[in-house]
Amino acid sequence: MDVDPSLASLIDGAATLTLGDALRRAARRVPDRVALLNDTRTLSWAELDREVDQLANLLLSVGFDHGDVIGFMINKRPEVITGFLACARIGAIFAPVNFKLHLDRVRDQFETAHIKGVFTERVRDRLLEGLLPLLPDPRKIIYVGGAGRYGDTTYDDLLQQPVQLDPACYQPMPETVCYLNYTSGTTGRPKGARTTHRNIQENAVATIAGLDFRQDDVFLGMFSVFAHPHELFHRSLLIGGPFVILDTLSPRVIADAVARYRVTWMMAVPSFYEMMLDYTAPRSGASASHDLADVSSLRILESGGAYVGAETLERMETAFGCTFMPVWGCTEATGVGLANGPDPAERQLGATGRAVPGYQFRVVDERERDVEPGVVGELLMRGPAVAFQGYLNMPDETDKLFVDGWYHTQDLVTMDEGGYVRFVGRRSEMLKIGGIRVYPLEIEKVLMDHPDIVDCVVVRAEERVRGEIARAVIAVVQGSELSAKAVQGYCRARLAVYKVPRIVEFWPSVPKLPNGKIDKRAVLAVAPDPTRDHRGA
Repeated sequence: MDVDPSLASLIDGAATLTLGDALRRAARRVPDRVALLNDTRTLSWAELDREVDQLANLLLSVGFDHGDVIGFMINKRPEVITGFLACARIGAIFAPVNFKLHLDRVRDQFETAHIKGVFTERVRDRLLEGLLPLLPDPRKIIYVGGAGRYGDTTYDDLLQQPVQLDPACYQPMPETVCYLNYTSGTTGRPKGARTTHRNIQENAVATIAGLDFRQDDVFLGMFSVFAHPHELFHRSLLIGGPFVILDTLSPRVIADAVARYRVTWMMAVPSFYEMMLDYTAPRSGASASHDLADVSSLRILESGGAYVGAETLERMETAFGCTFMPVWGCTEATGVGLANGPDPAERQLGATGRAVPGYQFRVVDERERDVEPGVVGELLMRGPAVAFQGYLNMPDETDKLFVDGWYHTQDLVTMDEGGYVRFVGRRSEMLKIGGIRVYPLEIEKVLMDHPDIVDCVVVRAEERVRGEIARAVIAVVQGSELSAKAVQGYCRARLAVYKVPRIVEFWPSVPKLPNGKIDKRAVLAVAPDPTRDHRGA
């Protein structure tokens, strides 16, 4: 894809910039252009740069040093961005904390990451109380949005700090680790990928060039504050464009925000776009209720975290009147590595996508030999954005998955001769029914084609006689009287008989992780029950 010359000059060599350098460059080049948009405050690039300097000075004044890990237990608010960039500017390491986890899990993260201090909010005091033995210096407990019970420092203390950073301060390098990017922990203990300035910048360059991200794009990222928060701003930072930070998962509120801020580019899971449709004015010219949001500013809907079929893609593009672009990424890739678009003429419906610039992929068998096009194998990846410094304090996991310059994703896929990848399933989730391999995604695709089914997940279960079987947990449209037998009959007409779910359960909704992916561990934690019918509960 051809890149606009003015944009090319900004991203050429940008991977050698630290995040602090990129911010300083934007502040000097477009000081008055809007950077951060929020319901409570708006910051220009010059104002953002100045506030980051003041916060960096505050961090130094309370005793933080380069290499220190600083935890962030705050909601999605502007201080996440200023905090991330202030840590990066002094060479400290930003560590997002999933404050929704049980205290034991949070304490484990603090201990393994050696977190020296924390940004928090008064509403986190109950959780923070259990972490106090690990935080002996109250100066390094920094409250955002007002004072709390346990810390001596508030975010507003930065107002007493110099508006410029001392030039003698430690200057990080592009290869300096600035961020612990945590996996979702769907298959075990969350792993913190040691992510460098260069990793983040390389992914920003790759996705700006490969996805047609533009300087005038107003970006809104819907992922959680503790699930890859760098993706909320890293492309905009590099080219000096505006981005929106909102702490809500309400589709109505987001639709209104798209209209208010004239958002052009969103990143969310497919199911969120589905929910937004109820609150957006139609693009077909049909009459609409006055309280529906005008989202005609949207140019790109970037969709990750779940499979997108051809029917869904075409329906979304018709409804929103813009490009719907499926993508694939992972923690270790530092963002999006595969994309199916943005040029509709080059798309393959139903595919996950093909490599964006800077990434290379292979598909291999159990002996790590390349397989033929169309054959299922494991997806391997490499490139300068990949976090090859591995996982923090997890040498065995690092050695297992980062091998000979390739990262083993553990995703089972096929790749065609044109480089388009199609996701088949996770290696750990593959079923073996009667000795035959069965991929849950194949069953889920069939289920999602049923007009009454709005969400589903297929996991393994055990039967005394048959051994491993497929168990389907589904959510249906309101008022549906769909029965388990009807679901099985629907599947039987479209799948081999051994792939038909032996257990079908109706849940009010399919549980999700903060990043929007299905929480399969939560499903597996509930014992199978073929009589379960909780629709509408």
